Amino acid sequence: MNPSIPDSNSQPASPASPSTGYAPDRTDFTATAPAAATGSARASAVPPPPPAAATRTPVVASTILGDFVGSLLGRIARWLSPGFVERSLSFSRDVGQYAVLVGAALTLVSAIYGAIKFNSFAVFLTGLGLVAALAVAQFAATRFLGAAVVTIGNTPSRISSPAFLECTGLLVLLFAAATLITGIIASIQVSSILPLLPSLFTSALLMYFGALALHARIVNVAIGSGSAGEEATGILSFFFKSALKLVPIFFLLLAVAGDLALLASFSQSGQGFARTVGSVLQFLPLPVSVPFNLVGSAVVMLACLVPIIGYFVFLLLHLMIDVARAVLSVPGKLDALRR
Repeated sequence: MNPSIPDSNSQPASPASPSTGYAPDRTDFTATAPAAATGSARASAVPPPPPAAATRTPVVASTILGDFVGSLLGRIARWLSPGFVERSLSFSRDVGQYAVLVGAALTLVSAIYGAIKFNSFAVFLTGLGLVAALAVAQFAATRFLGAAVVTIGNTPSRISSPAFLECTGLLVLLFAAATLITGIIASIQVSSILPLLPSLFTSALLMYFGALALHARIVNVAIGSGSAGEEATGILSFFFKSALKLVPIFFLLLAVAGDLALLASFSQSGQGFARTVGSVLQFLPLPVSVPFNLVGSAVVMLACLVPIIGYFVFLLLHLMIDVARAVLSVPGKLDALRR
């Protein structure tokens, strides 16, 4: 009696082929000798090498002084919050426009006063020309202040670590405090407010720049990985965008300083203050000489020109950064094409 031959299609399941429906990749099986197959099986049983560990920044042990400075810097960063900075910039844009209007009105009054006092119709014509120029310049300043906000929002950049910006913000804030204290001491020594004005102007700008360094996302700077070259371009982009972001502060301070100079020019005792404010004009190639009683008007005009000049300077400087980024991205694109 012949033993029953089991069906060839019904074979017992082996450990290598469980009944879970898993099917091994067909490309792993070839017609090789049993010894080769055994070696291949042993080789496949060897686990793959572990992946390389991600590069991490080494953690440095904290110190008492370092923790104190870090805690102090954190409190300052919370005080100079992004909301505070944005509200200040919005306030500067709005109030600066009113300061320009006040400057135009004071320019007209000063022109009439100067024409009567010096019996010169040329002074009156110069005042009228400045009023007309202020109207056009204010229109352009309004447009370019808005364009700067849009441009910064459309120009993202990144850095790999916030360490550089945190240290920069700390040093800038310390320098701002030292500048303000130096101006106060100088004013007390000479019993005049004039030495305080430049230091107050400078310390305010440094304070806001330090706030931008502590909150780089305000100028569209994010934290992300990148090469050393990308890190350099990201830092340069931060400086350029921060300067453009602070243009409303320049706009407001110069407009208010010009108004105060116009008011001071009506009295003999205020001539020194008007000359101090007008000293910023020595860096500008003015086509005509400005009468001393209208120096404040020229400063207000400069305030309106700052948004225009700052916008075009930013475009030119950031164009070089974009070219550098394009050059740095070439090796990565070539590697992708080879693959």
